[in-house]
Parts: sequence; C-alpha cells; structure tokens
Amino acid sequence: MSRSSMRKKSPIGKIIASILTFVVIVVGGFFVYNSFLAPTTSEKQQSDVKVTQKAEKPSYTVSAEEKKYLKDRFDKYSAINKESIAYVNIPGTELDEPVVQTTDNETYLDKTFDGGYQPYLGTVFMDTDNKKDFSDRLTWLFGHARGSKVGDHRMFNDVNYFDKQEFFDKHPYVVIETPERKYYYEAIAMIIVPETTAFYRTSFDDDKDFETQLSAVYDEAQIKKPNVKVSAKDKYLVLSTCREEDETIRSNLYLRQIPDSEMTEFLKQHKDQLTYTPTR
Repeated sequence: MSRSSMRKKSPIGKIIASILTFVVIVVGGFFVYNSFLAPTTSEKQQSDVKVTQKAEKPSYTVSAEEKKYLKDRFDKYSAINKESIAYVNIPGTELDEPVVQTTDNETYLDKTFDGGYQPYLGTVFMDTDNKKDFSDRLTWLFGHARGSKVGDHRMFNDVNYFDKQEFFDKHPYVVIETPERKYYYEAIAMIIVPETTAFYRTSFDDDKDFETQLSAVYDEAQIKKPNVKVSAKDKYLVLSTCREEDETIRSNLYLRQIPDSEMTEFLKQHKDQLTYTPTR
C-alpha cells in the first residue's frame, strides 16, 4: 500500500464522505422506486380515468307487469284492426286514442278504427314514412279535431287547446303505448301553420339540418316551454290536427321523447301526472 493510503482521514473528510454516501443512497433509492414501485404515466392516467369517469345511468327496463298489460291491450286492438301499432293519451284530457299505420296518409282520414266509413271521424294514424316503433328522430301522428262537427269530439280536438299557455303548462306530458313498451313525451312547442308548411318533414340530411328545422319551429311557436335546446340526440313526436275555424290551418304540438337514461328519475318525479284515466 502507498503511504498516502495509510494516512488517517481528517474529521472534515469523514463528514464529506458521510454526506456523499447518504446522497448516493438517496439517489439510488429514487431510481429503484421509479423503476420498480412508482406507477407509470400510463398507469396513472388509467387510474385518473377510473376516478373521474361517471357511472353510466341504468337503462330503462320494461317490467313483467307492463309487458303483460301491453300484450293484453294490443291483443284486443289487433283483433279489431290488424294495423294497430300504438295508443296515445294525454293525461288530464279527453285525448285517448288507438293509433294505426297503413301504406298511405289518406285511408284513415275517413276510415274508423273498426273498419267503418265516417268523414271527420276516421282514426289517428302515423305517417306512412315513419317507423312504427317510434324510433325515428321525428314521428308524426295525425287526427281530426272533430270539434262541433260530430258528437264524439275526443280524438285530437284537445290538441287545439294547447294554443293557450295555461292549458299547455297544465298538461305537459303525452303517453304512447306500443306492443313492446311505453314511451313518454314532454310538450316543448305548439305552432299553428298552413297545411302546406315546410315544417312537415319526415327525413333530414344530417344532424345540422334536423336541428335547424326544429329550432325554427321552436323559435316561431306561439306557445312553448321556456329555454328548450333542440338536440339531434333526442327523438321528437308531433301531434297534428286541423283548426275548426279553418281546415287549411294546422295545430302541430311538438314533444320531446324522454330518453331511457332519464326514465327512472322522470317516472319517480312525475308518476302522479301520468295516471291514465280512460275516456272511451
């Protein structure tokens, strides 16, 4: 060994050596932690996603009780008319009607549900270009207002009453029953237009075209629910009927379908407003 290696280290040297040793240990531990123990960037991002991701709202499920009710109801209607597809009612009003669909939009202007012929009576019918399961973004139902021209004026006569804000606000919901399930709608706008209006459409080029059309309807509507934002993600229904004072004028009641993601809360909050009271 050399002489220098045999020299005793000074106290300062010992302190410096201790500090260096500590630094080496800390730095080494840091690298070991990052290599083997610390989460990777990808793992951290995945963890953050799990924390911030919202739980999906449960989808609406048709109960066994509802399925039986609908089966019994539509077995009866189908026995009378094979073109039965739905039933529409507005709780708290006399609008309480079966709905049919055929290959044109003229037959049921005069043909009654049981197959008879009676002008100004007819049957409520879905536009022939719509899907019978109400899956289109805009579905049309047509019916006579009847009014004073016939003794039985239930049909769509009550649609005309939505031209008063008080009536509109008091009867905000429409119930549609089909053989498979029920659909619920909320009234968003009542507009009175000529029968030749360009608002009458069943197909659209794209989402923007659809939103432009319905936004125009909402903006021009005489009566409406405030602060409604039309969305191409939603589905809508129109109840259309003539005005008794002028048969070339139409009352079109626009309604938004309650999506399944909102159904549980909707039924919980508005159960009392959805009670069905038969008028037939």
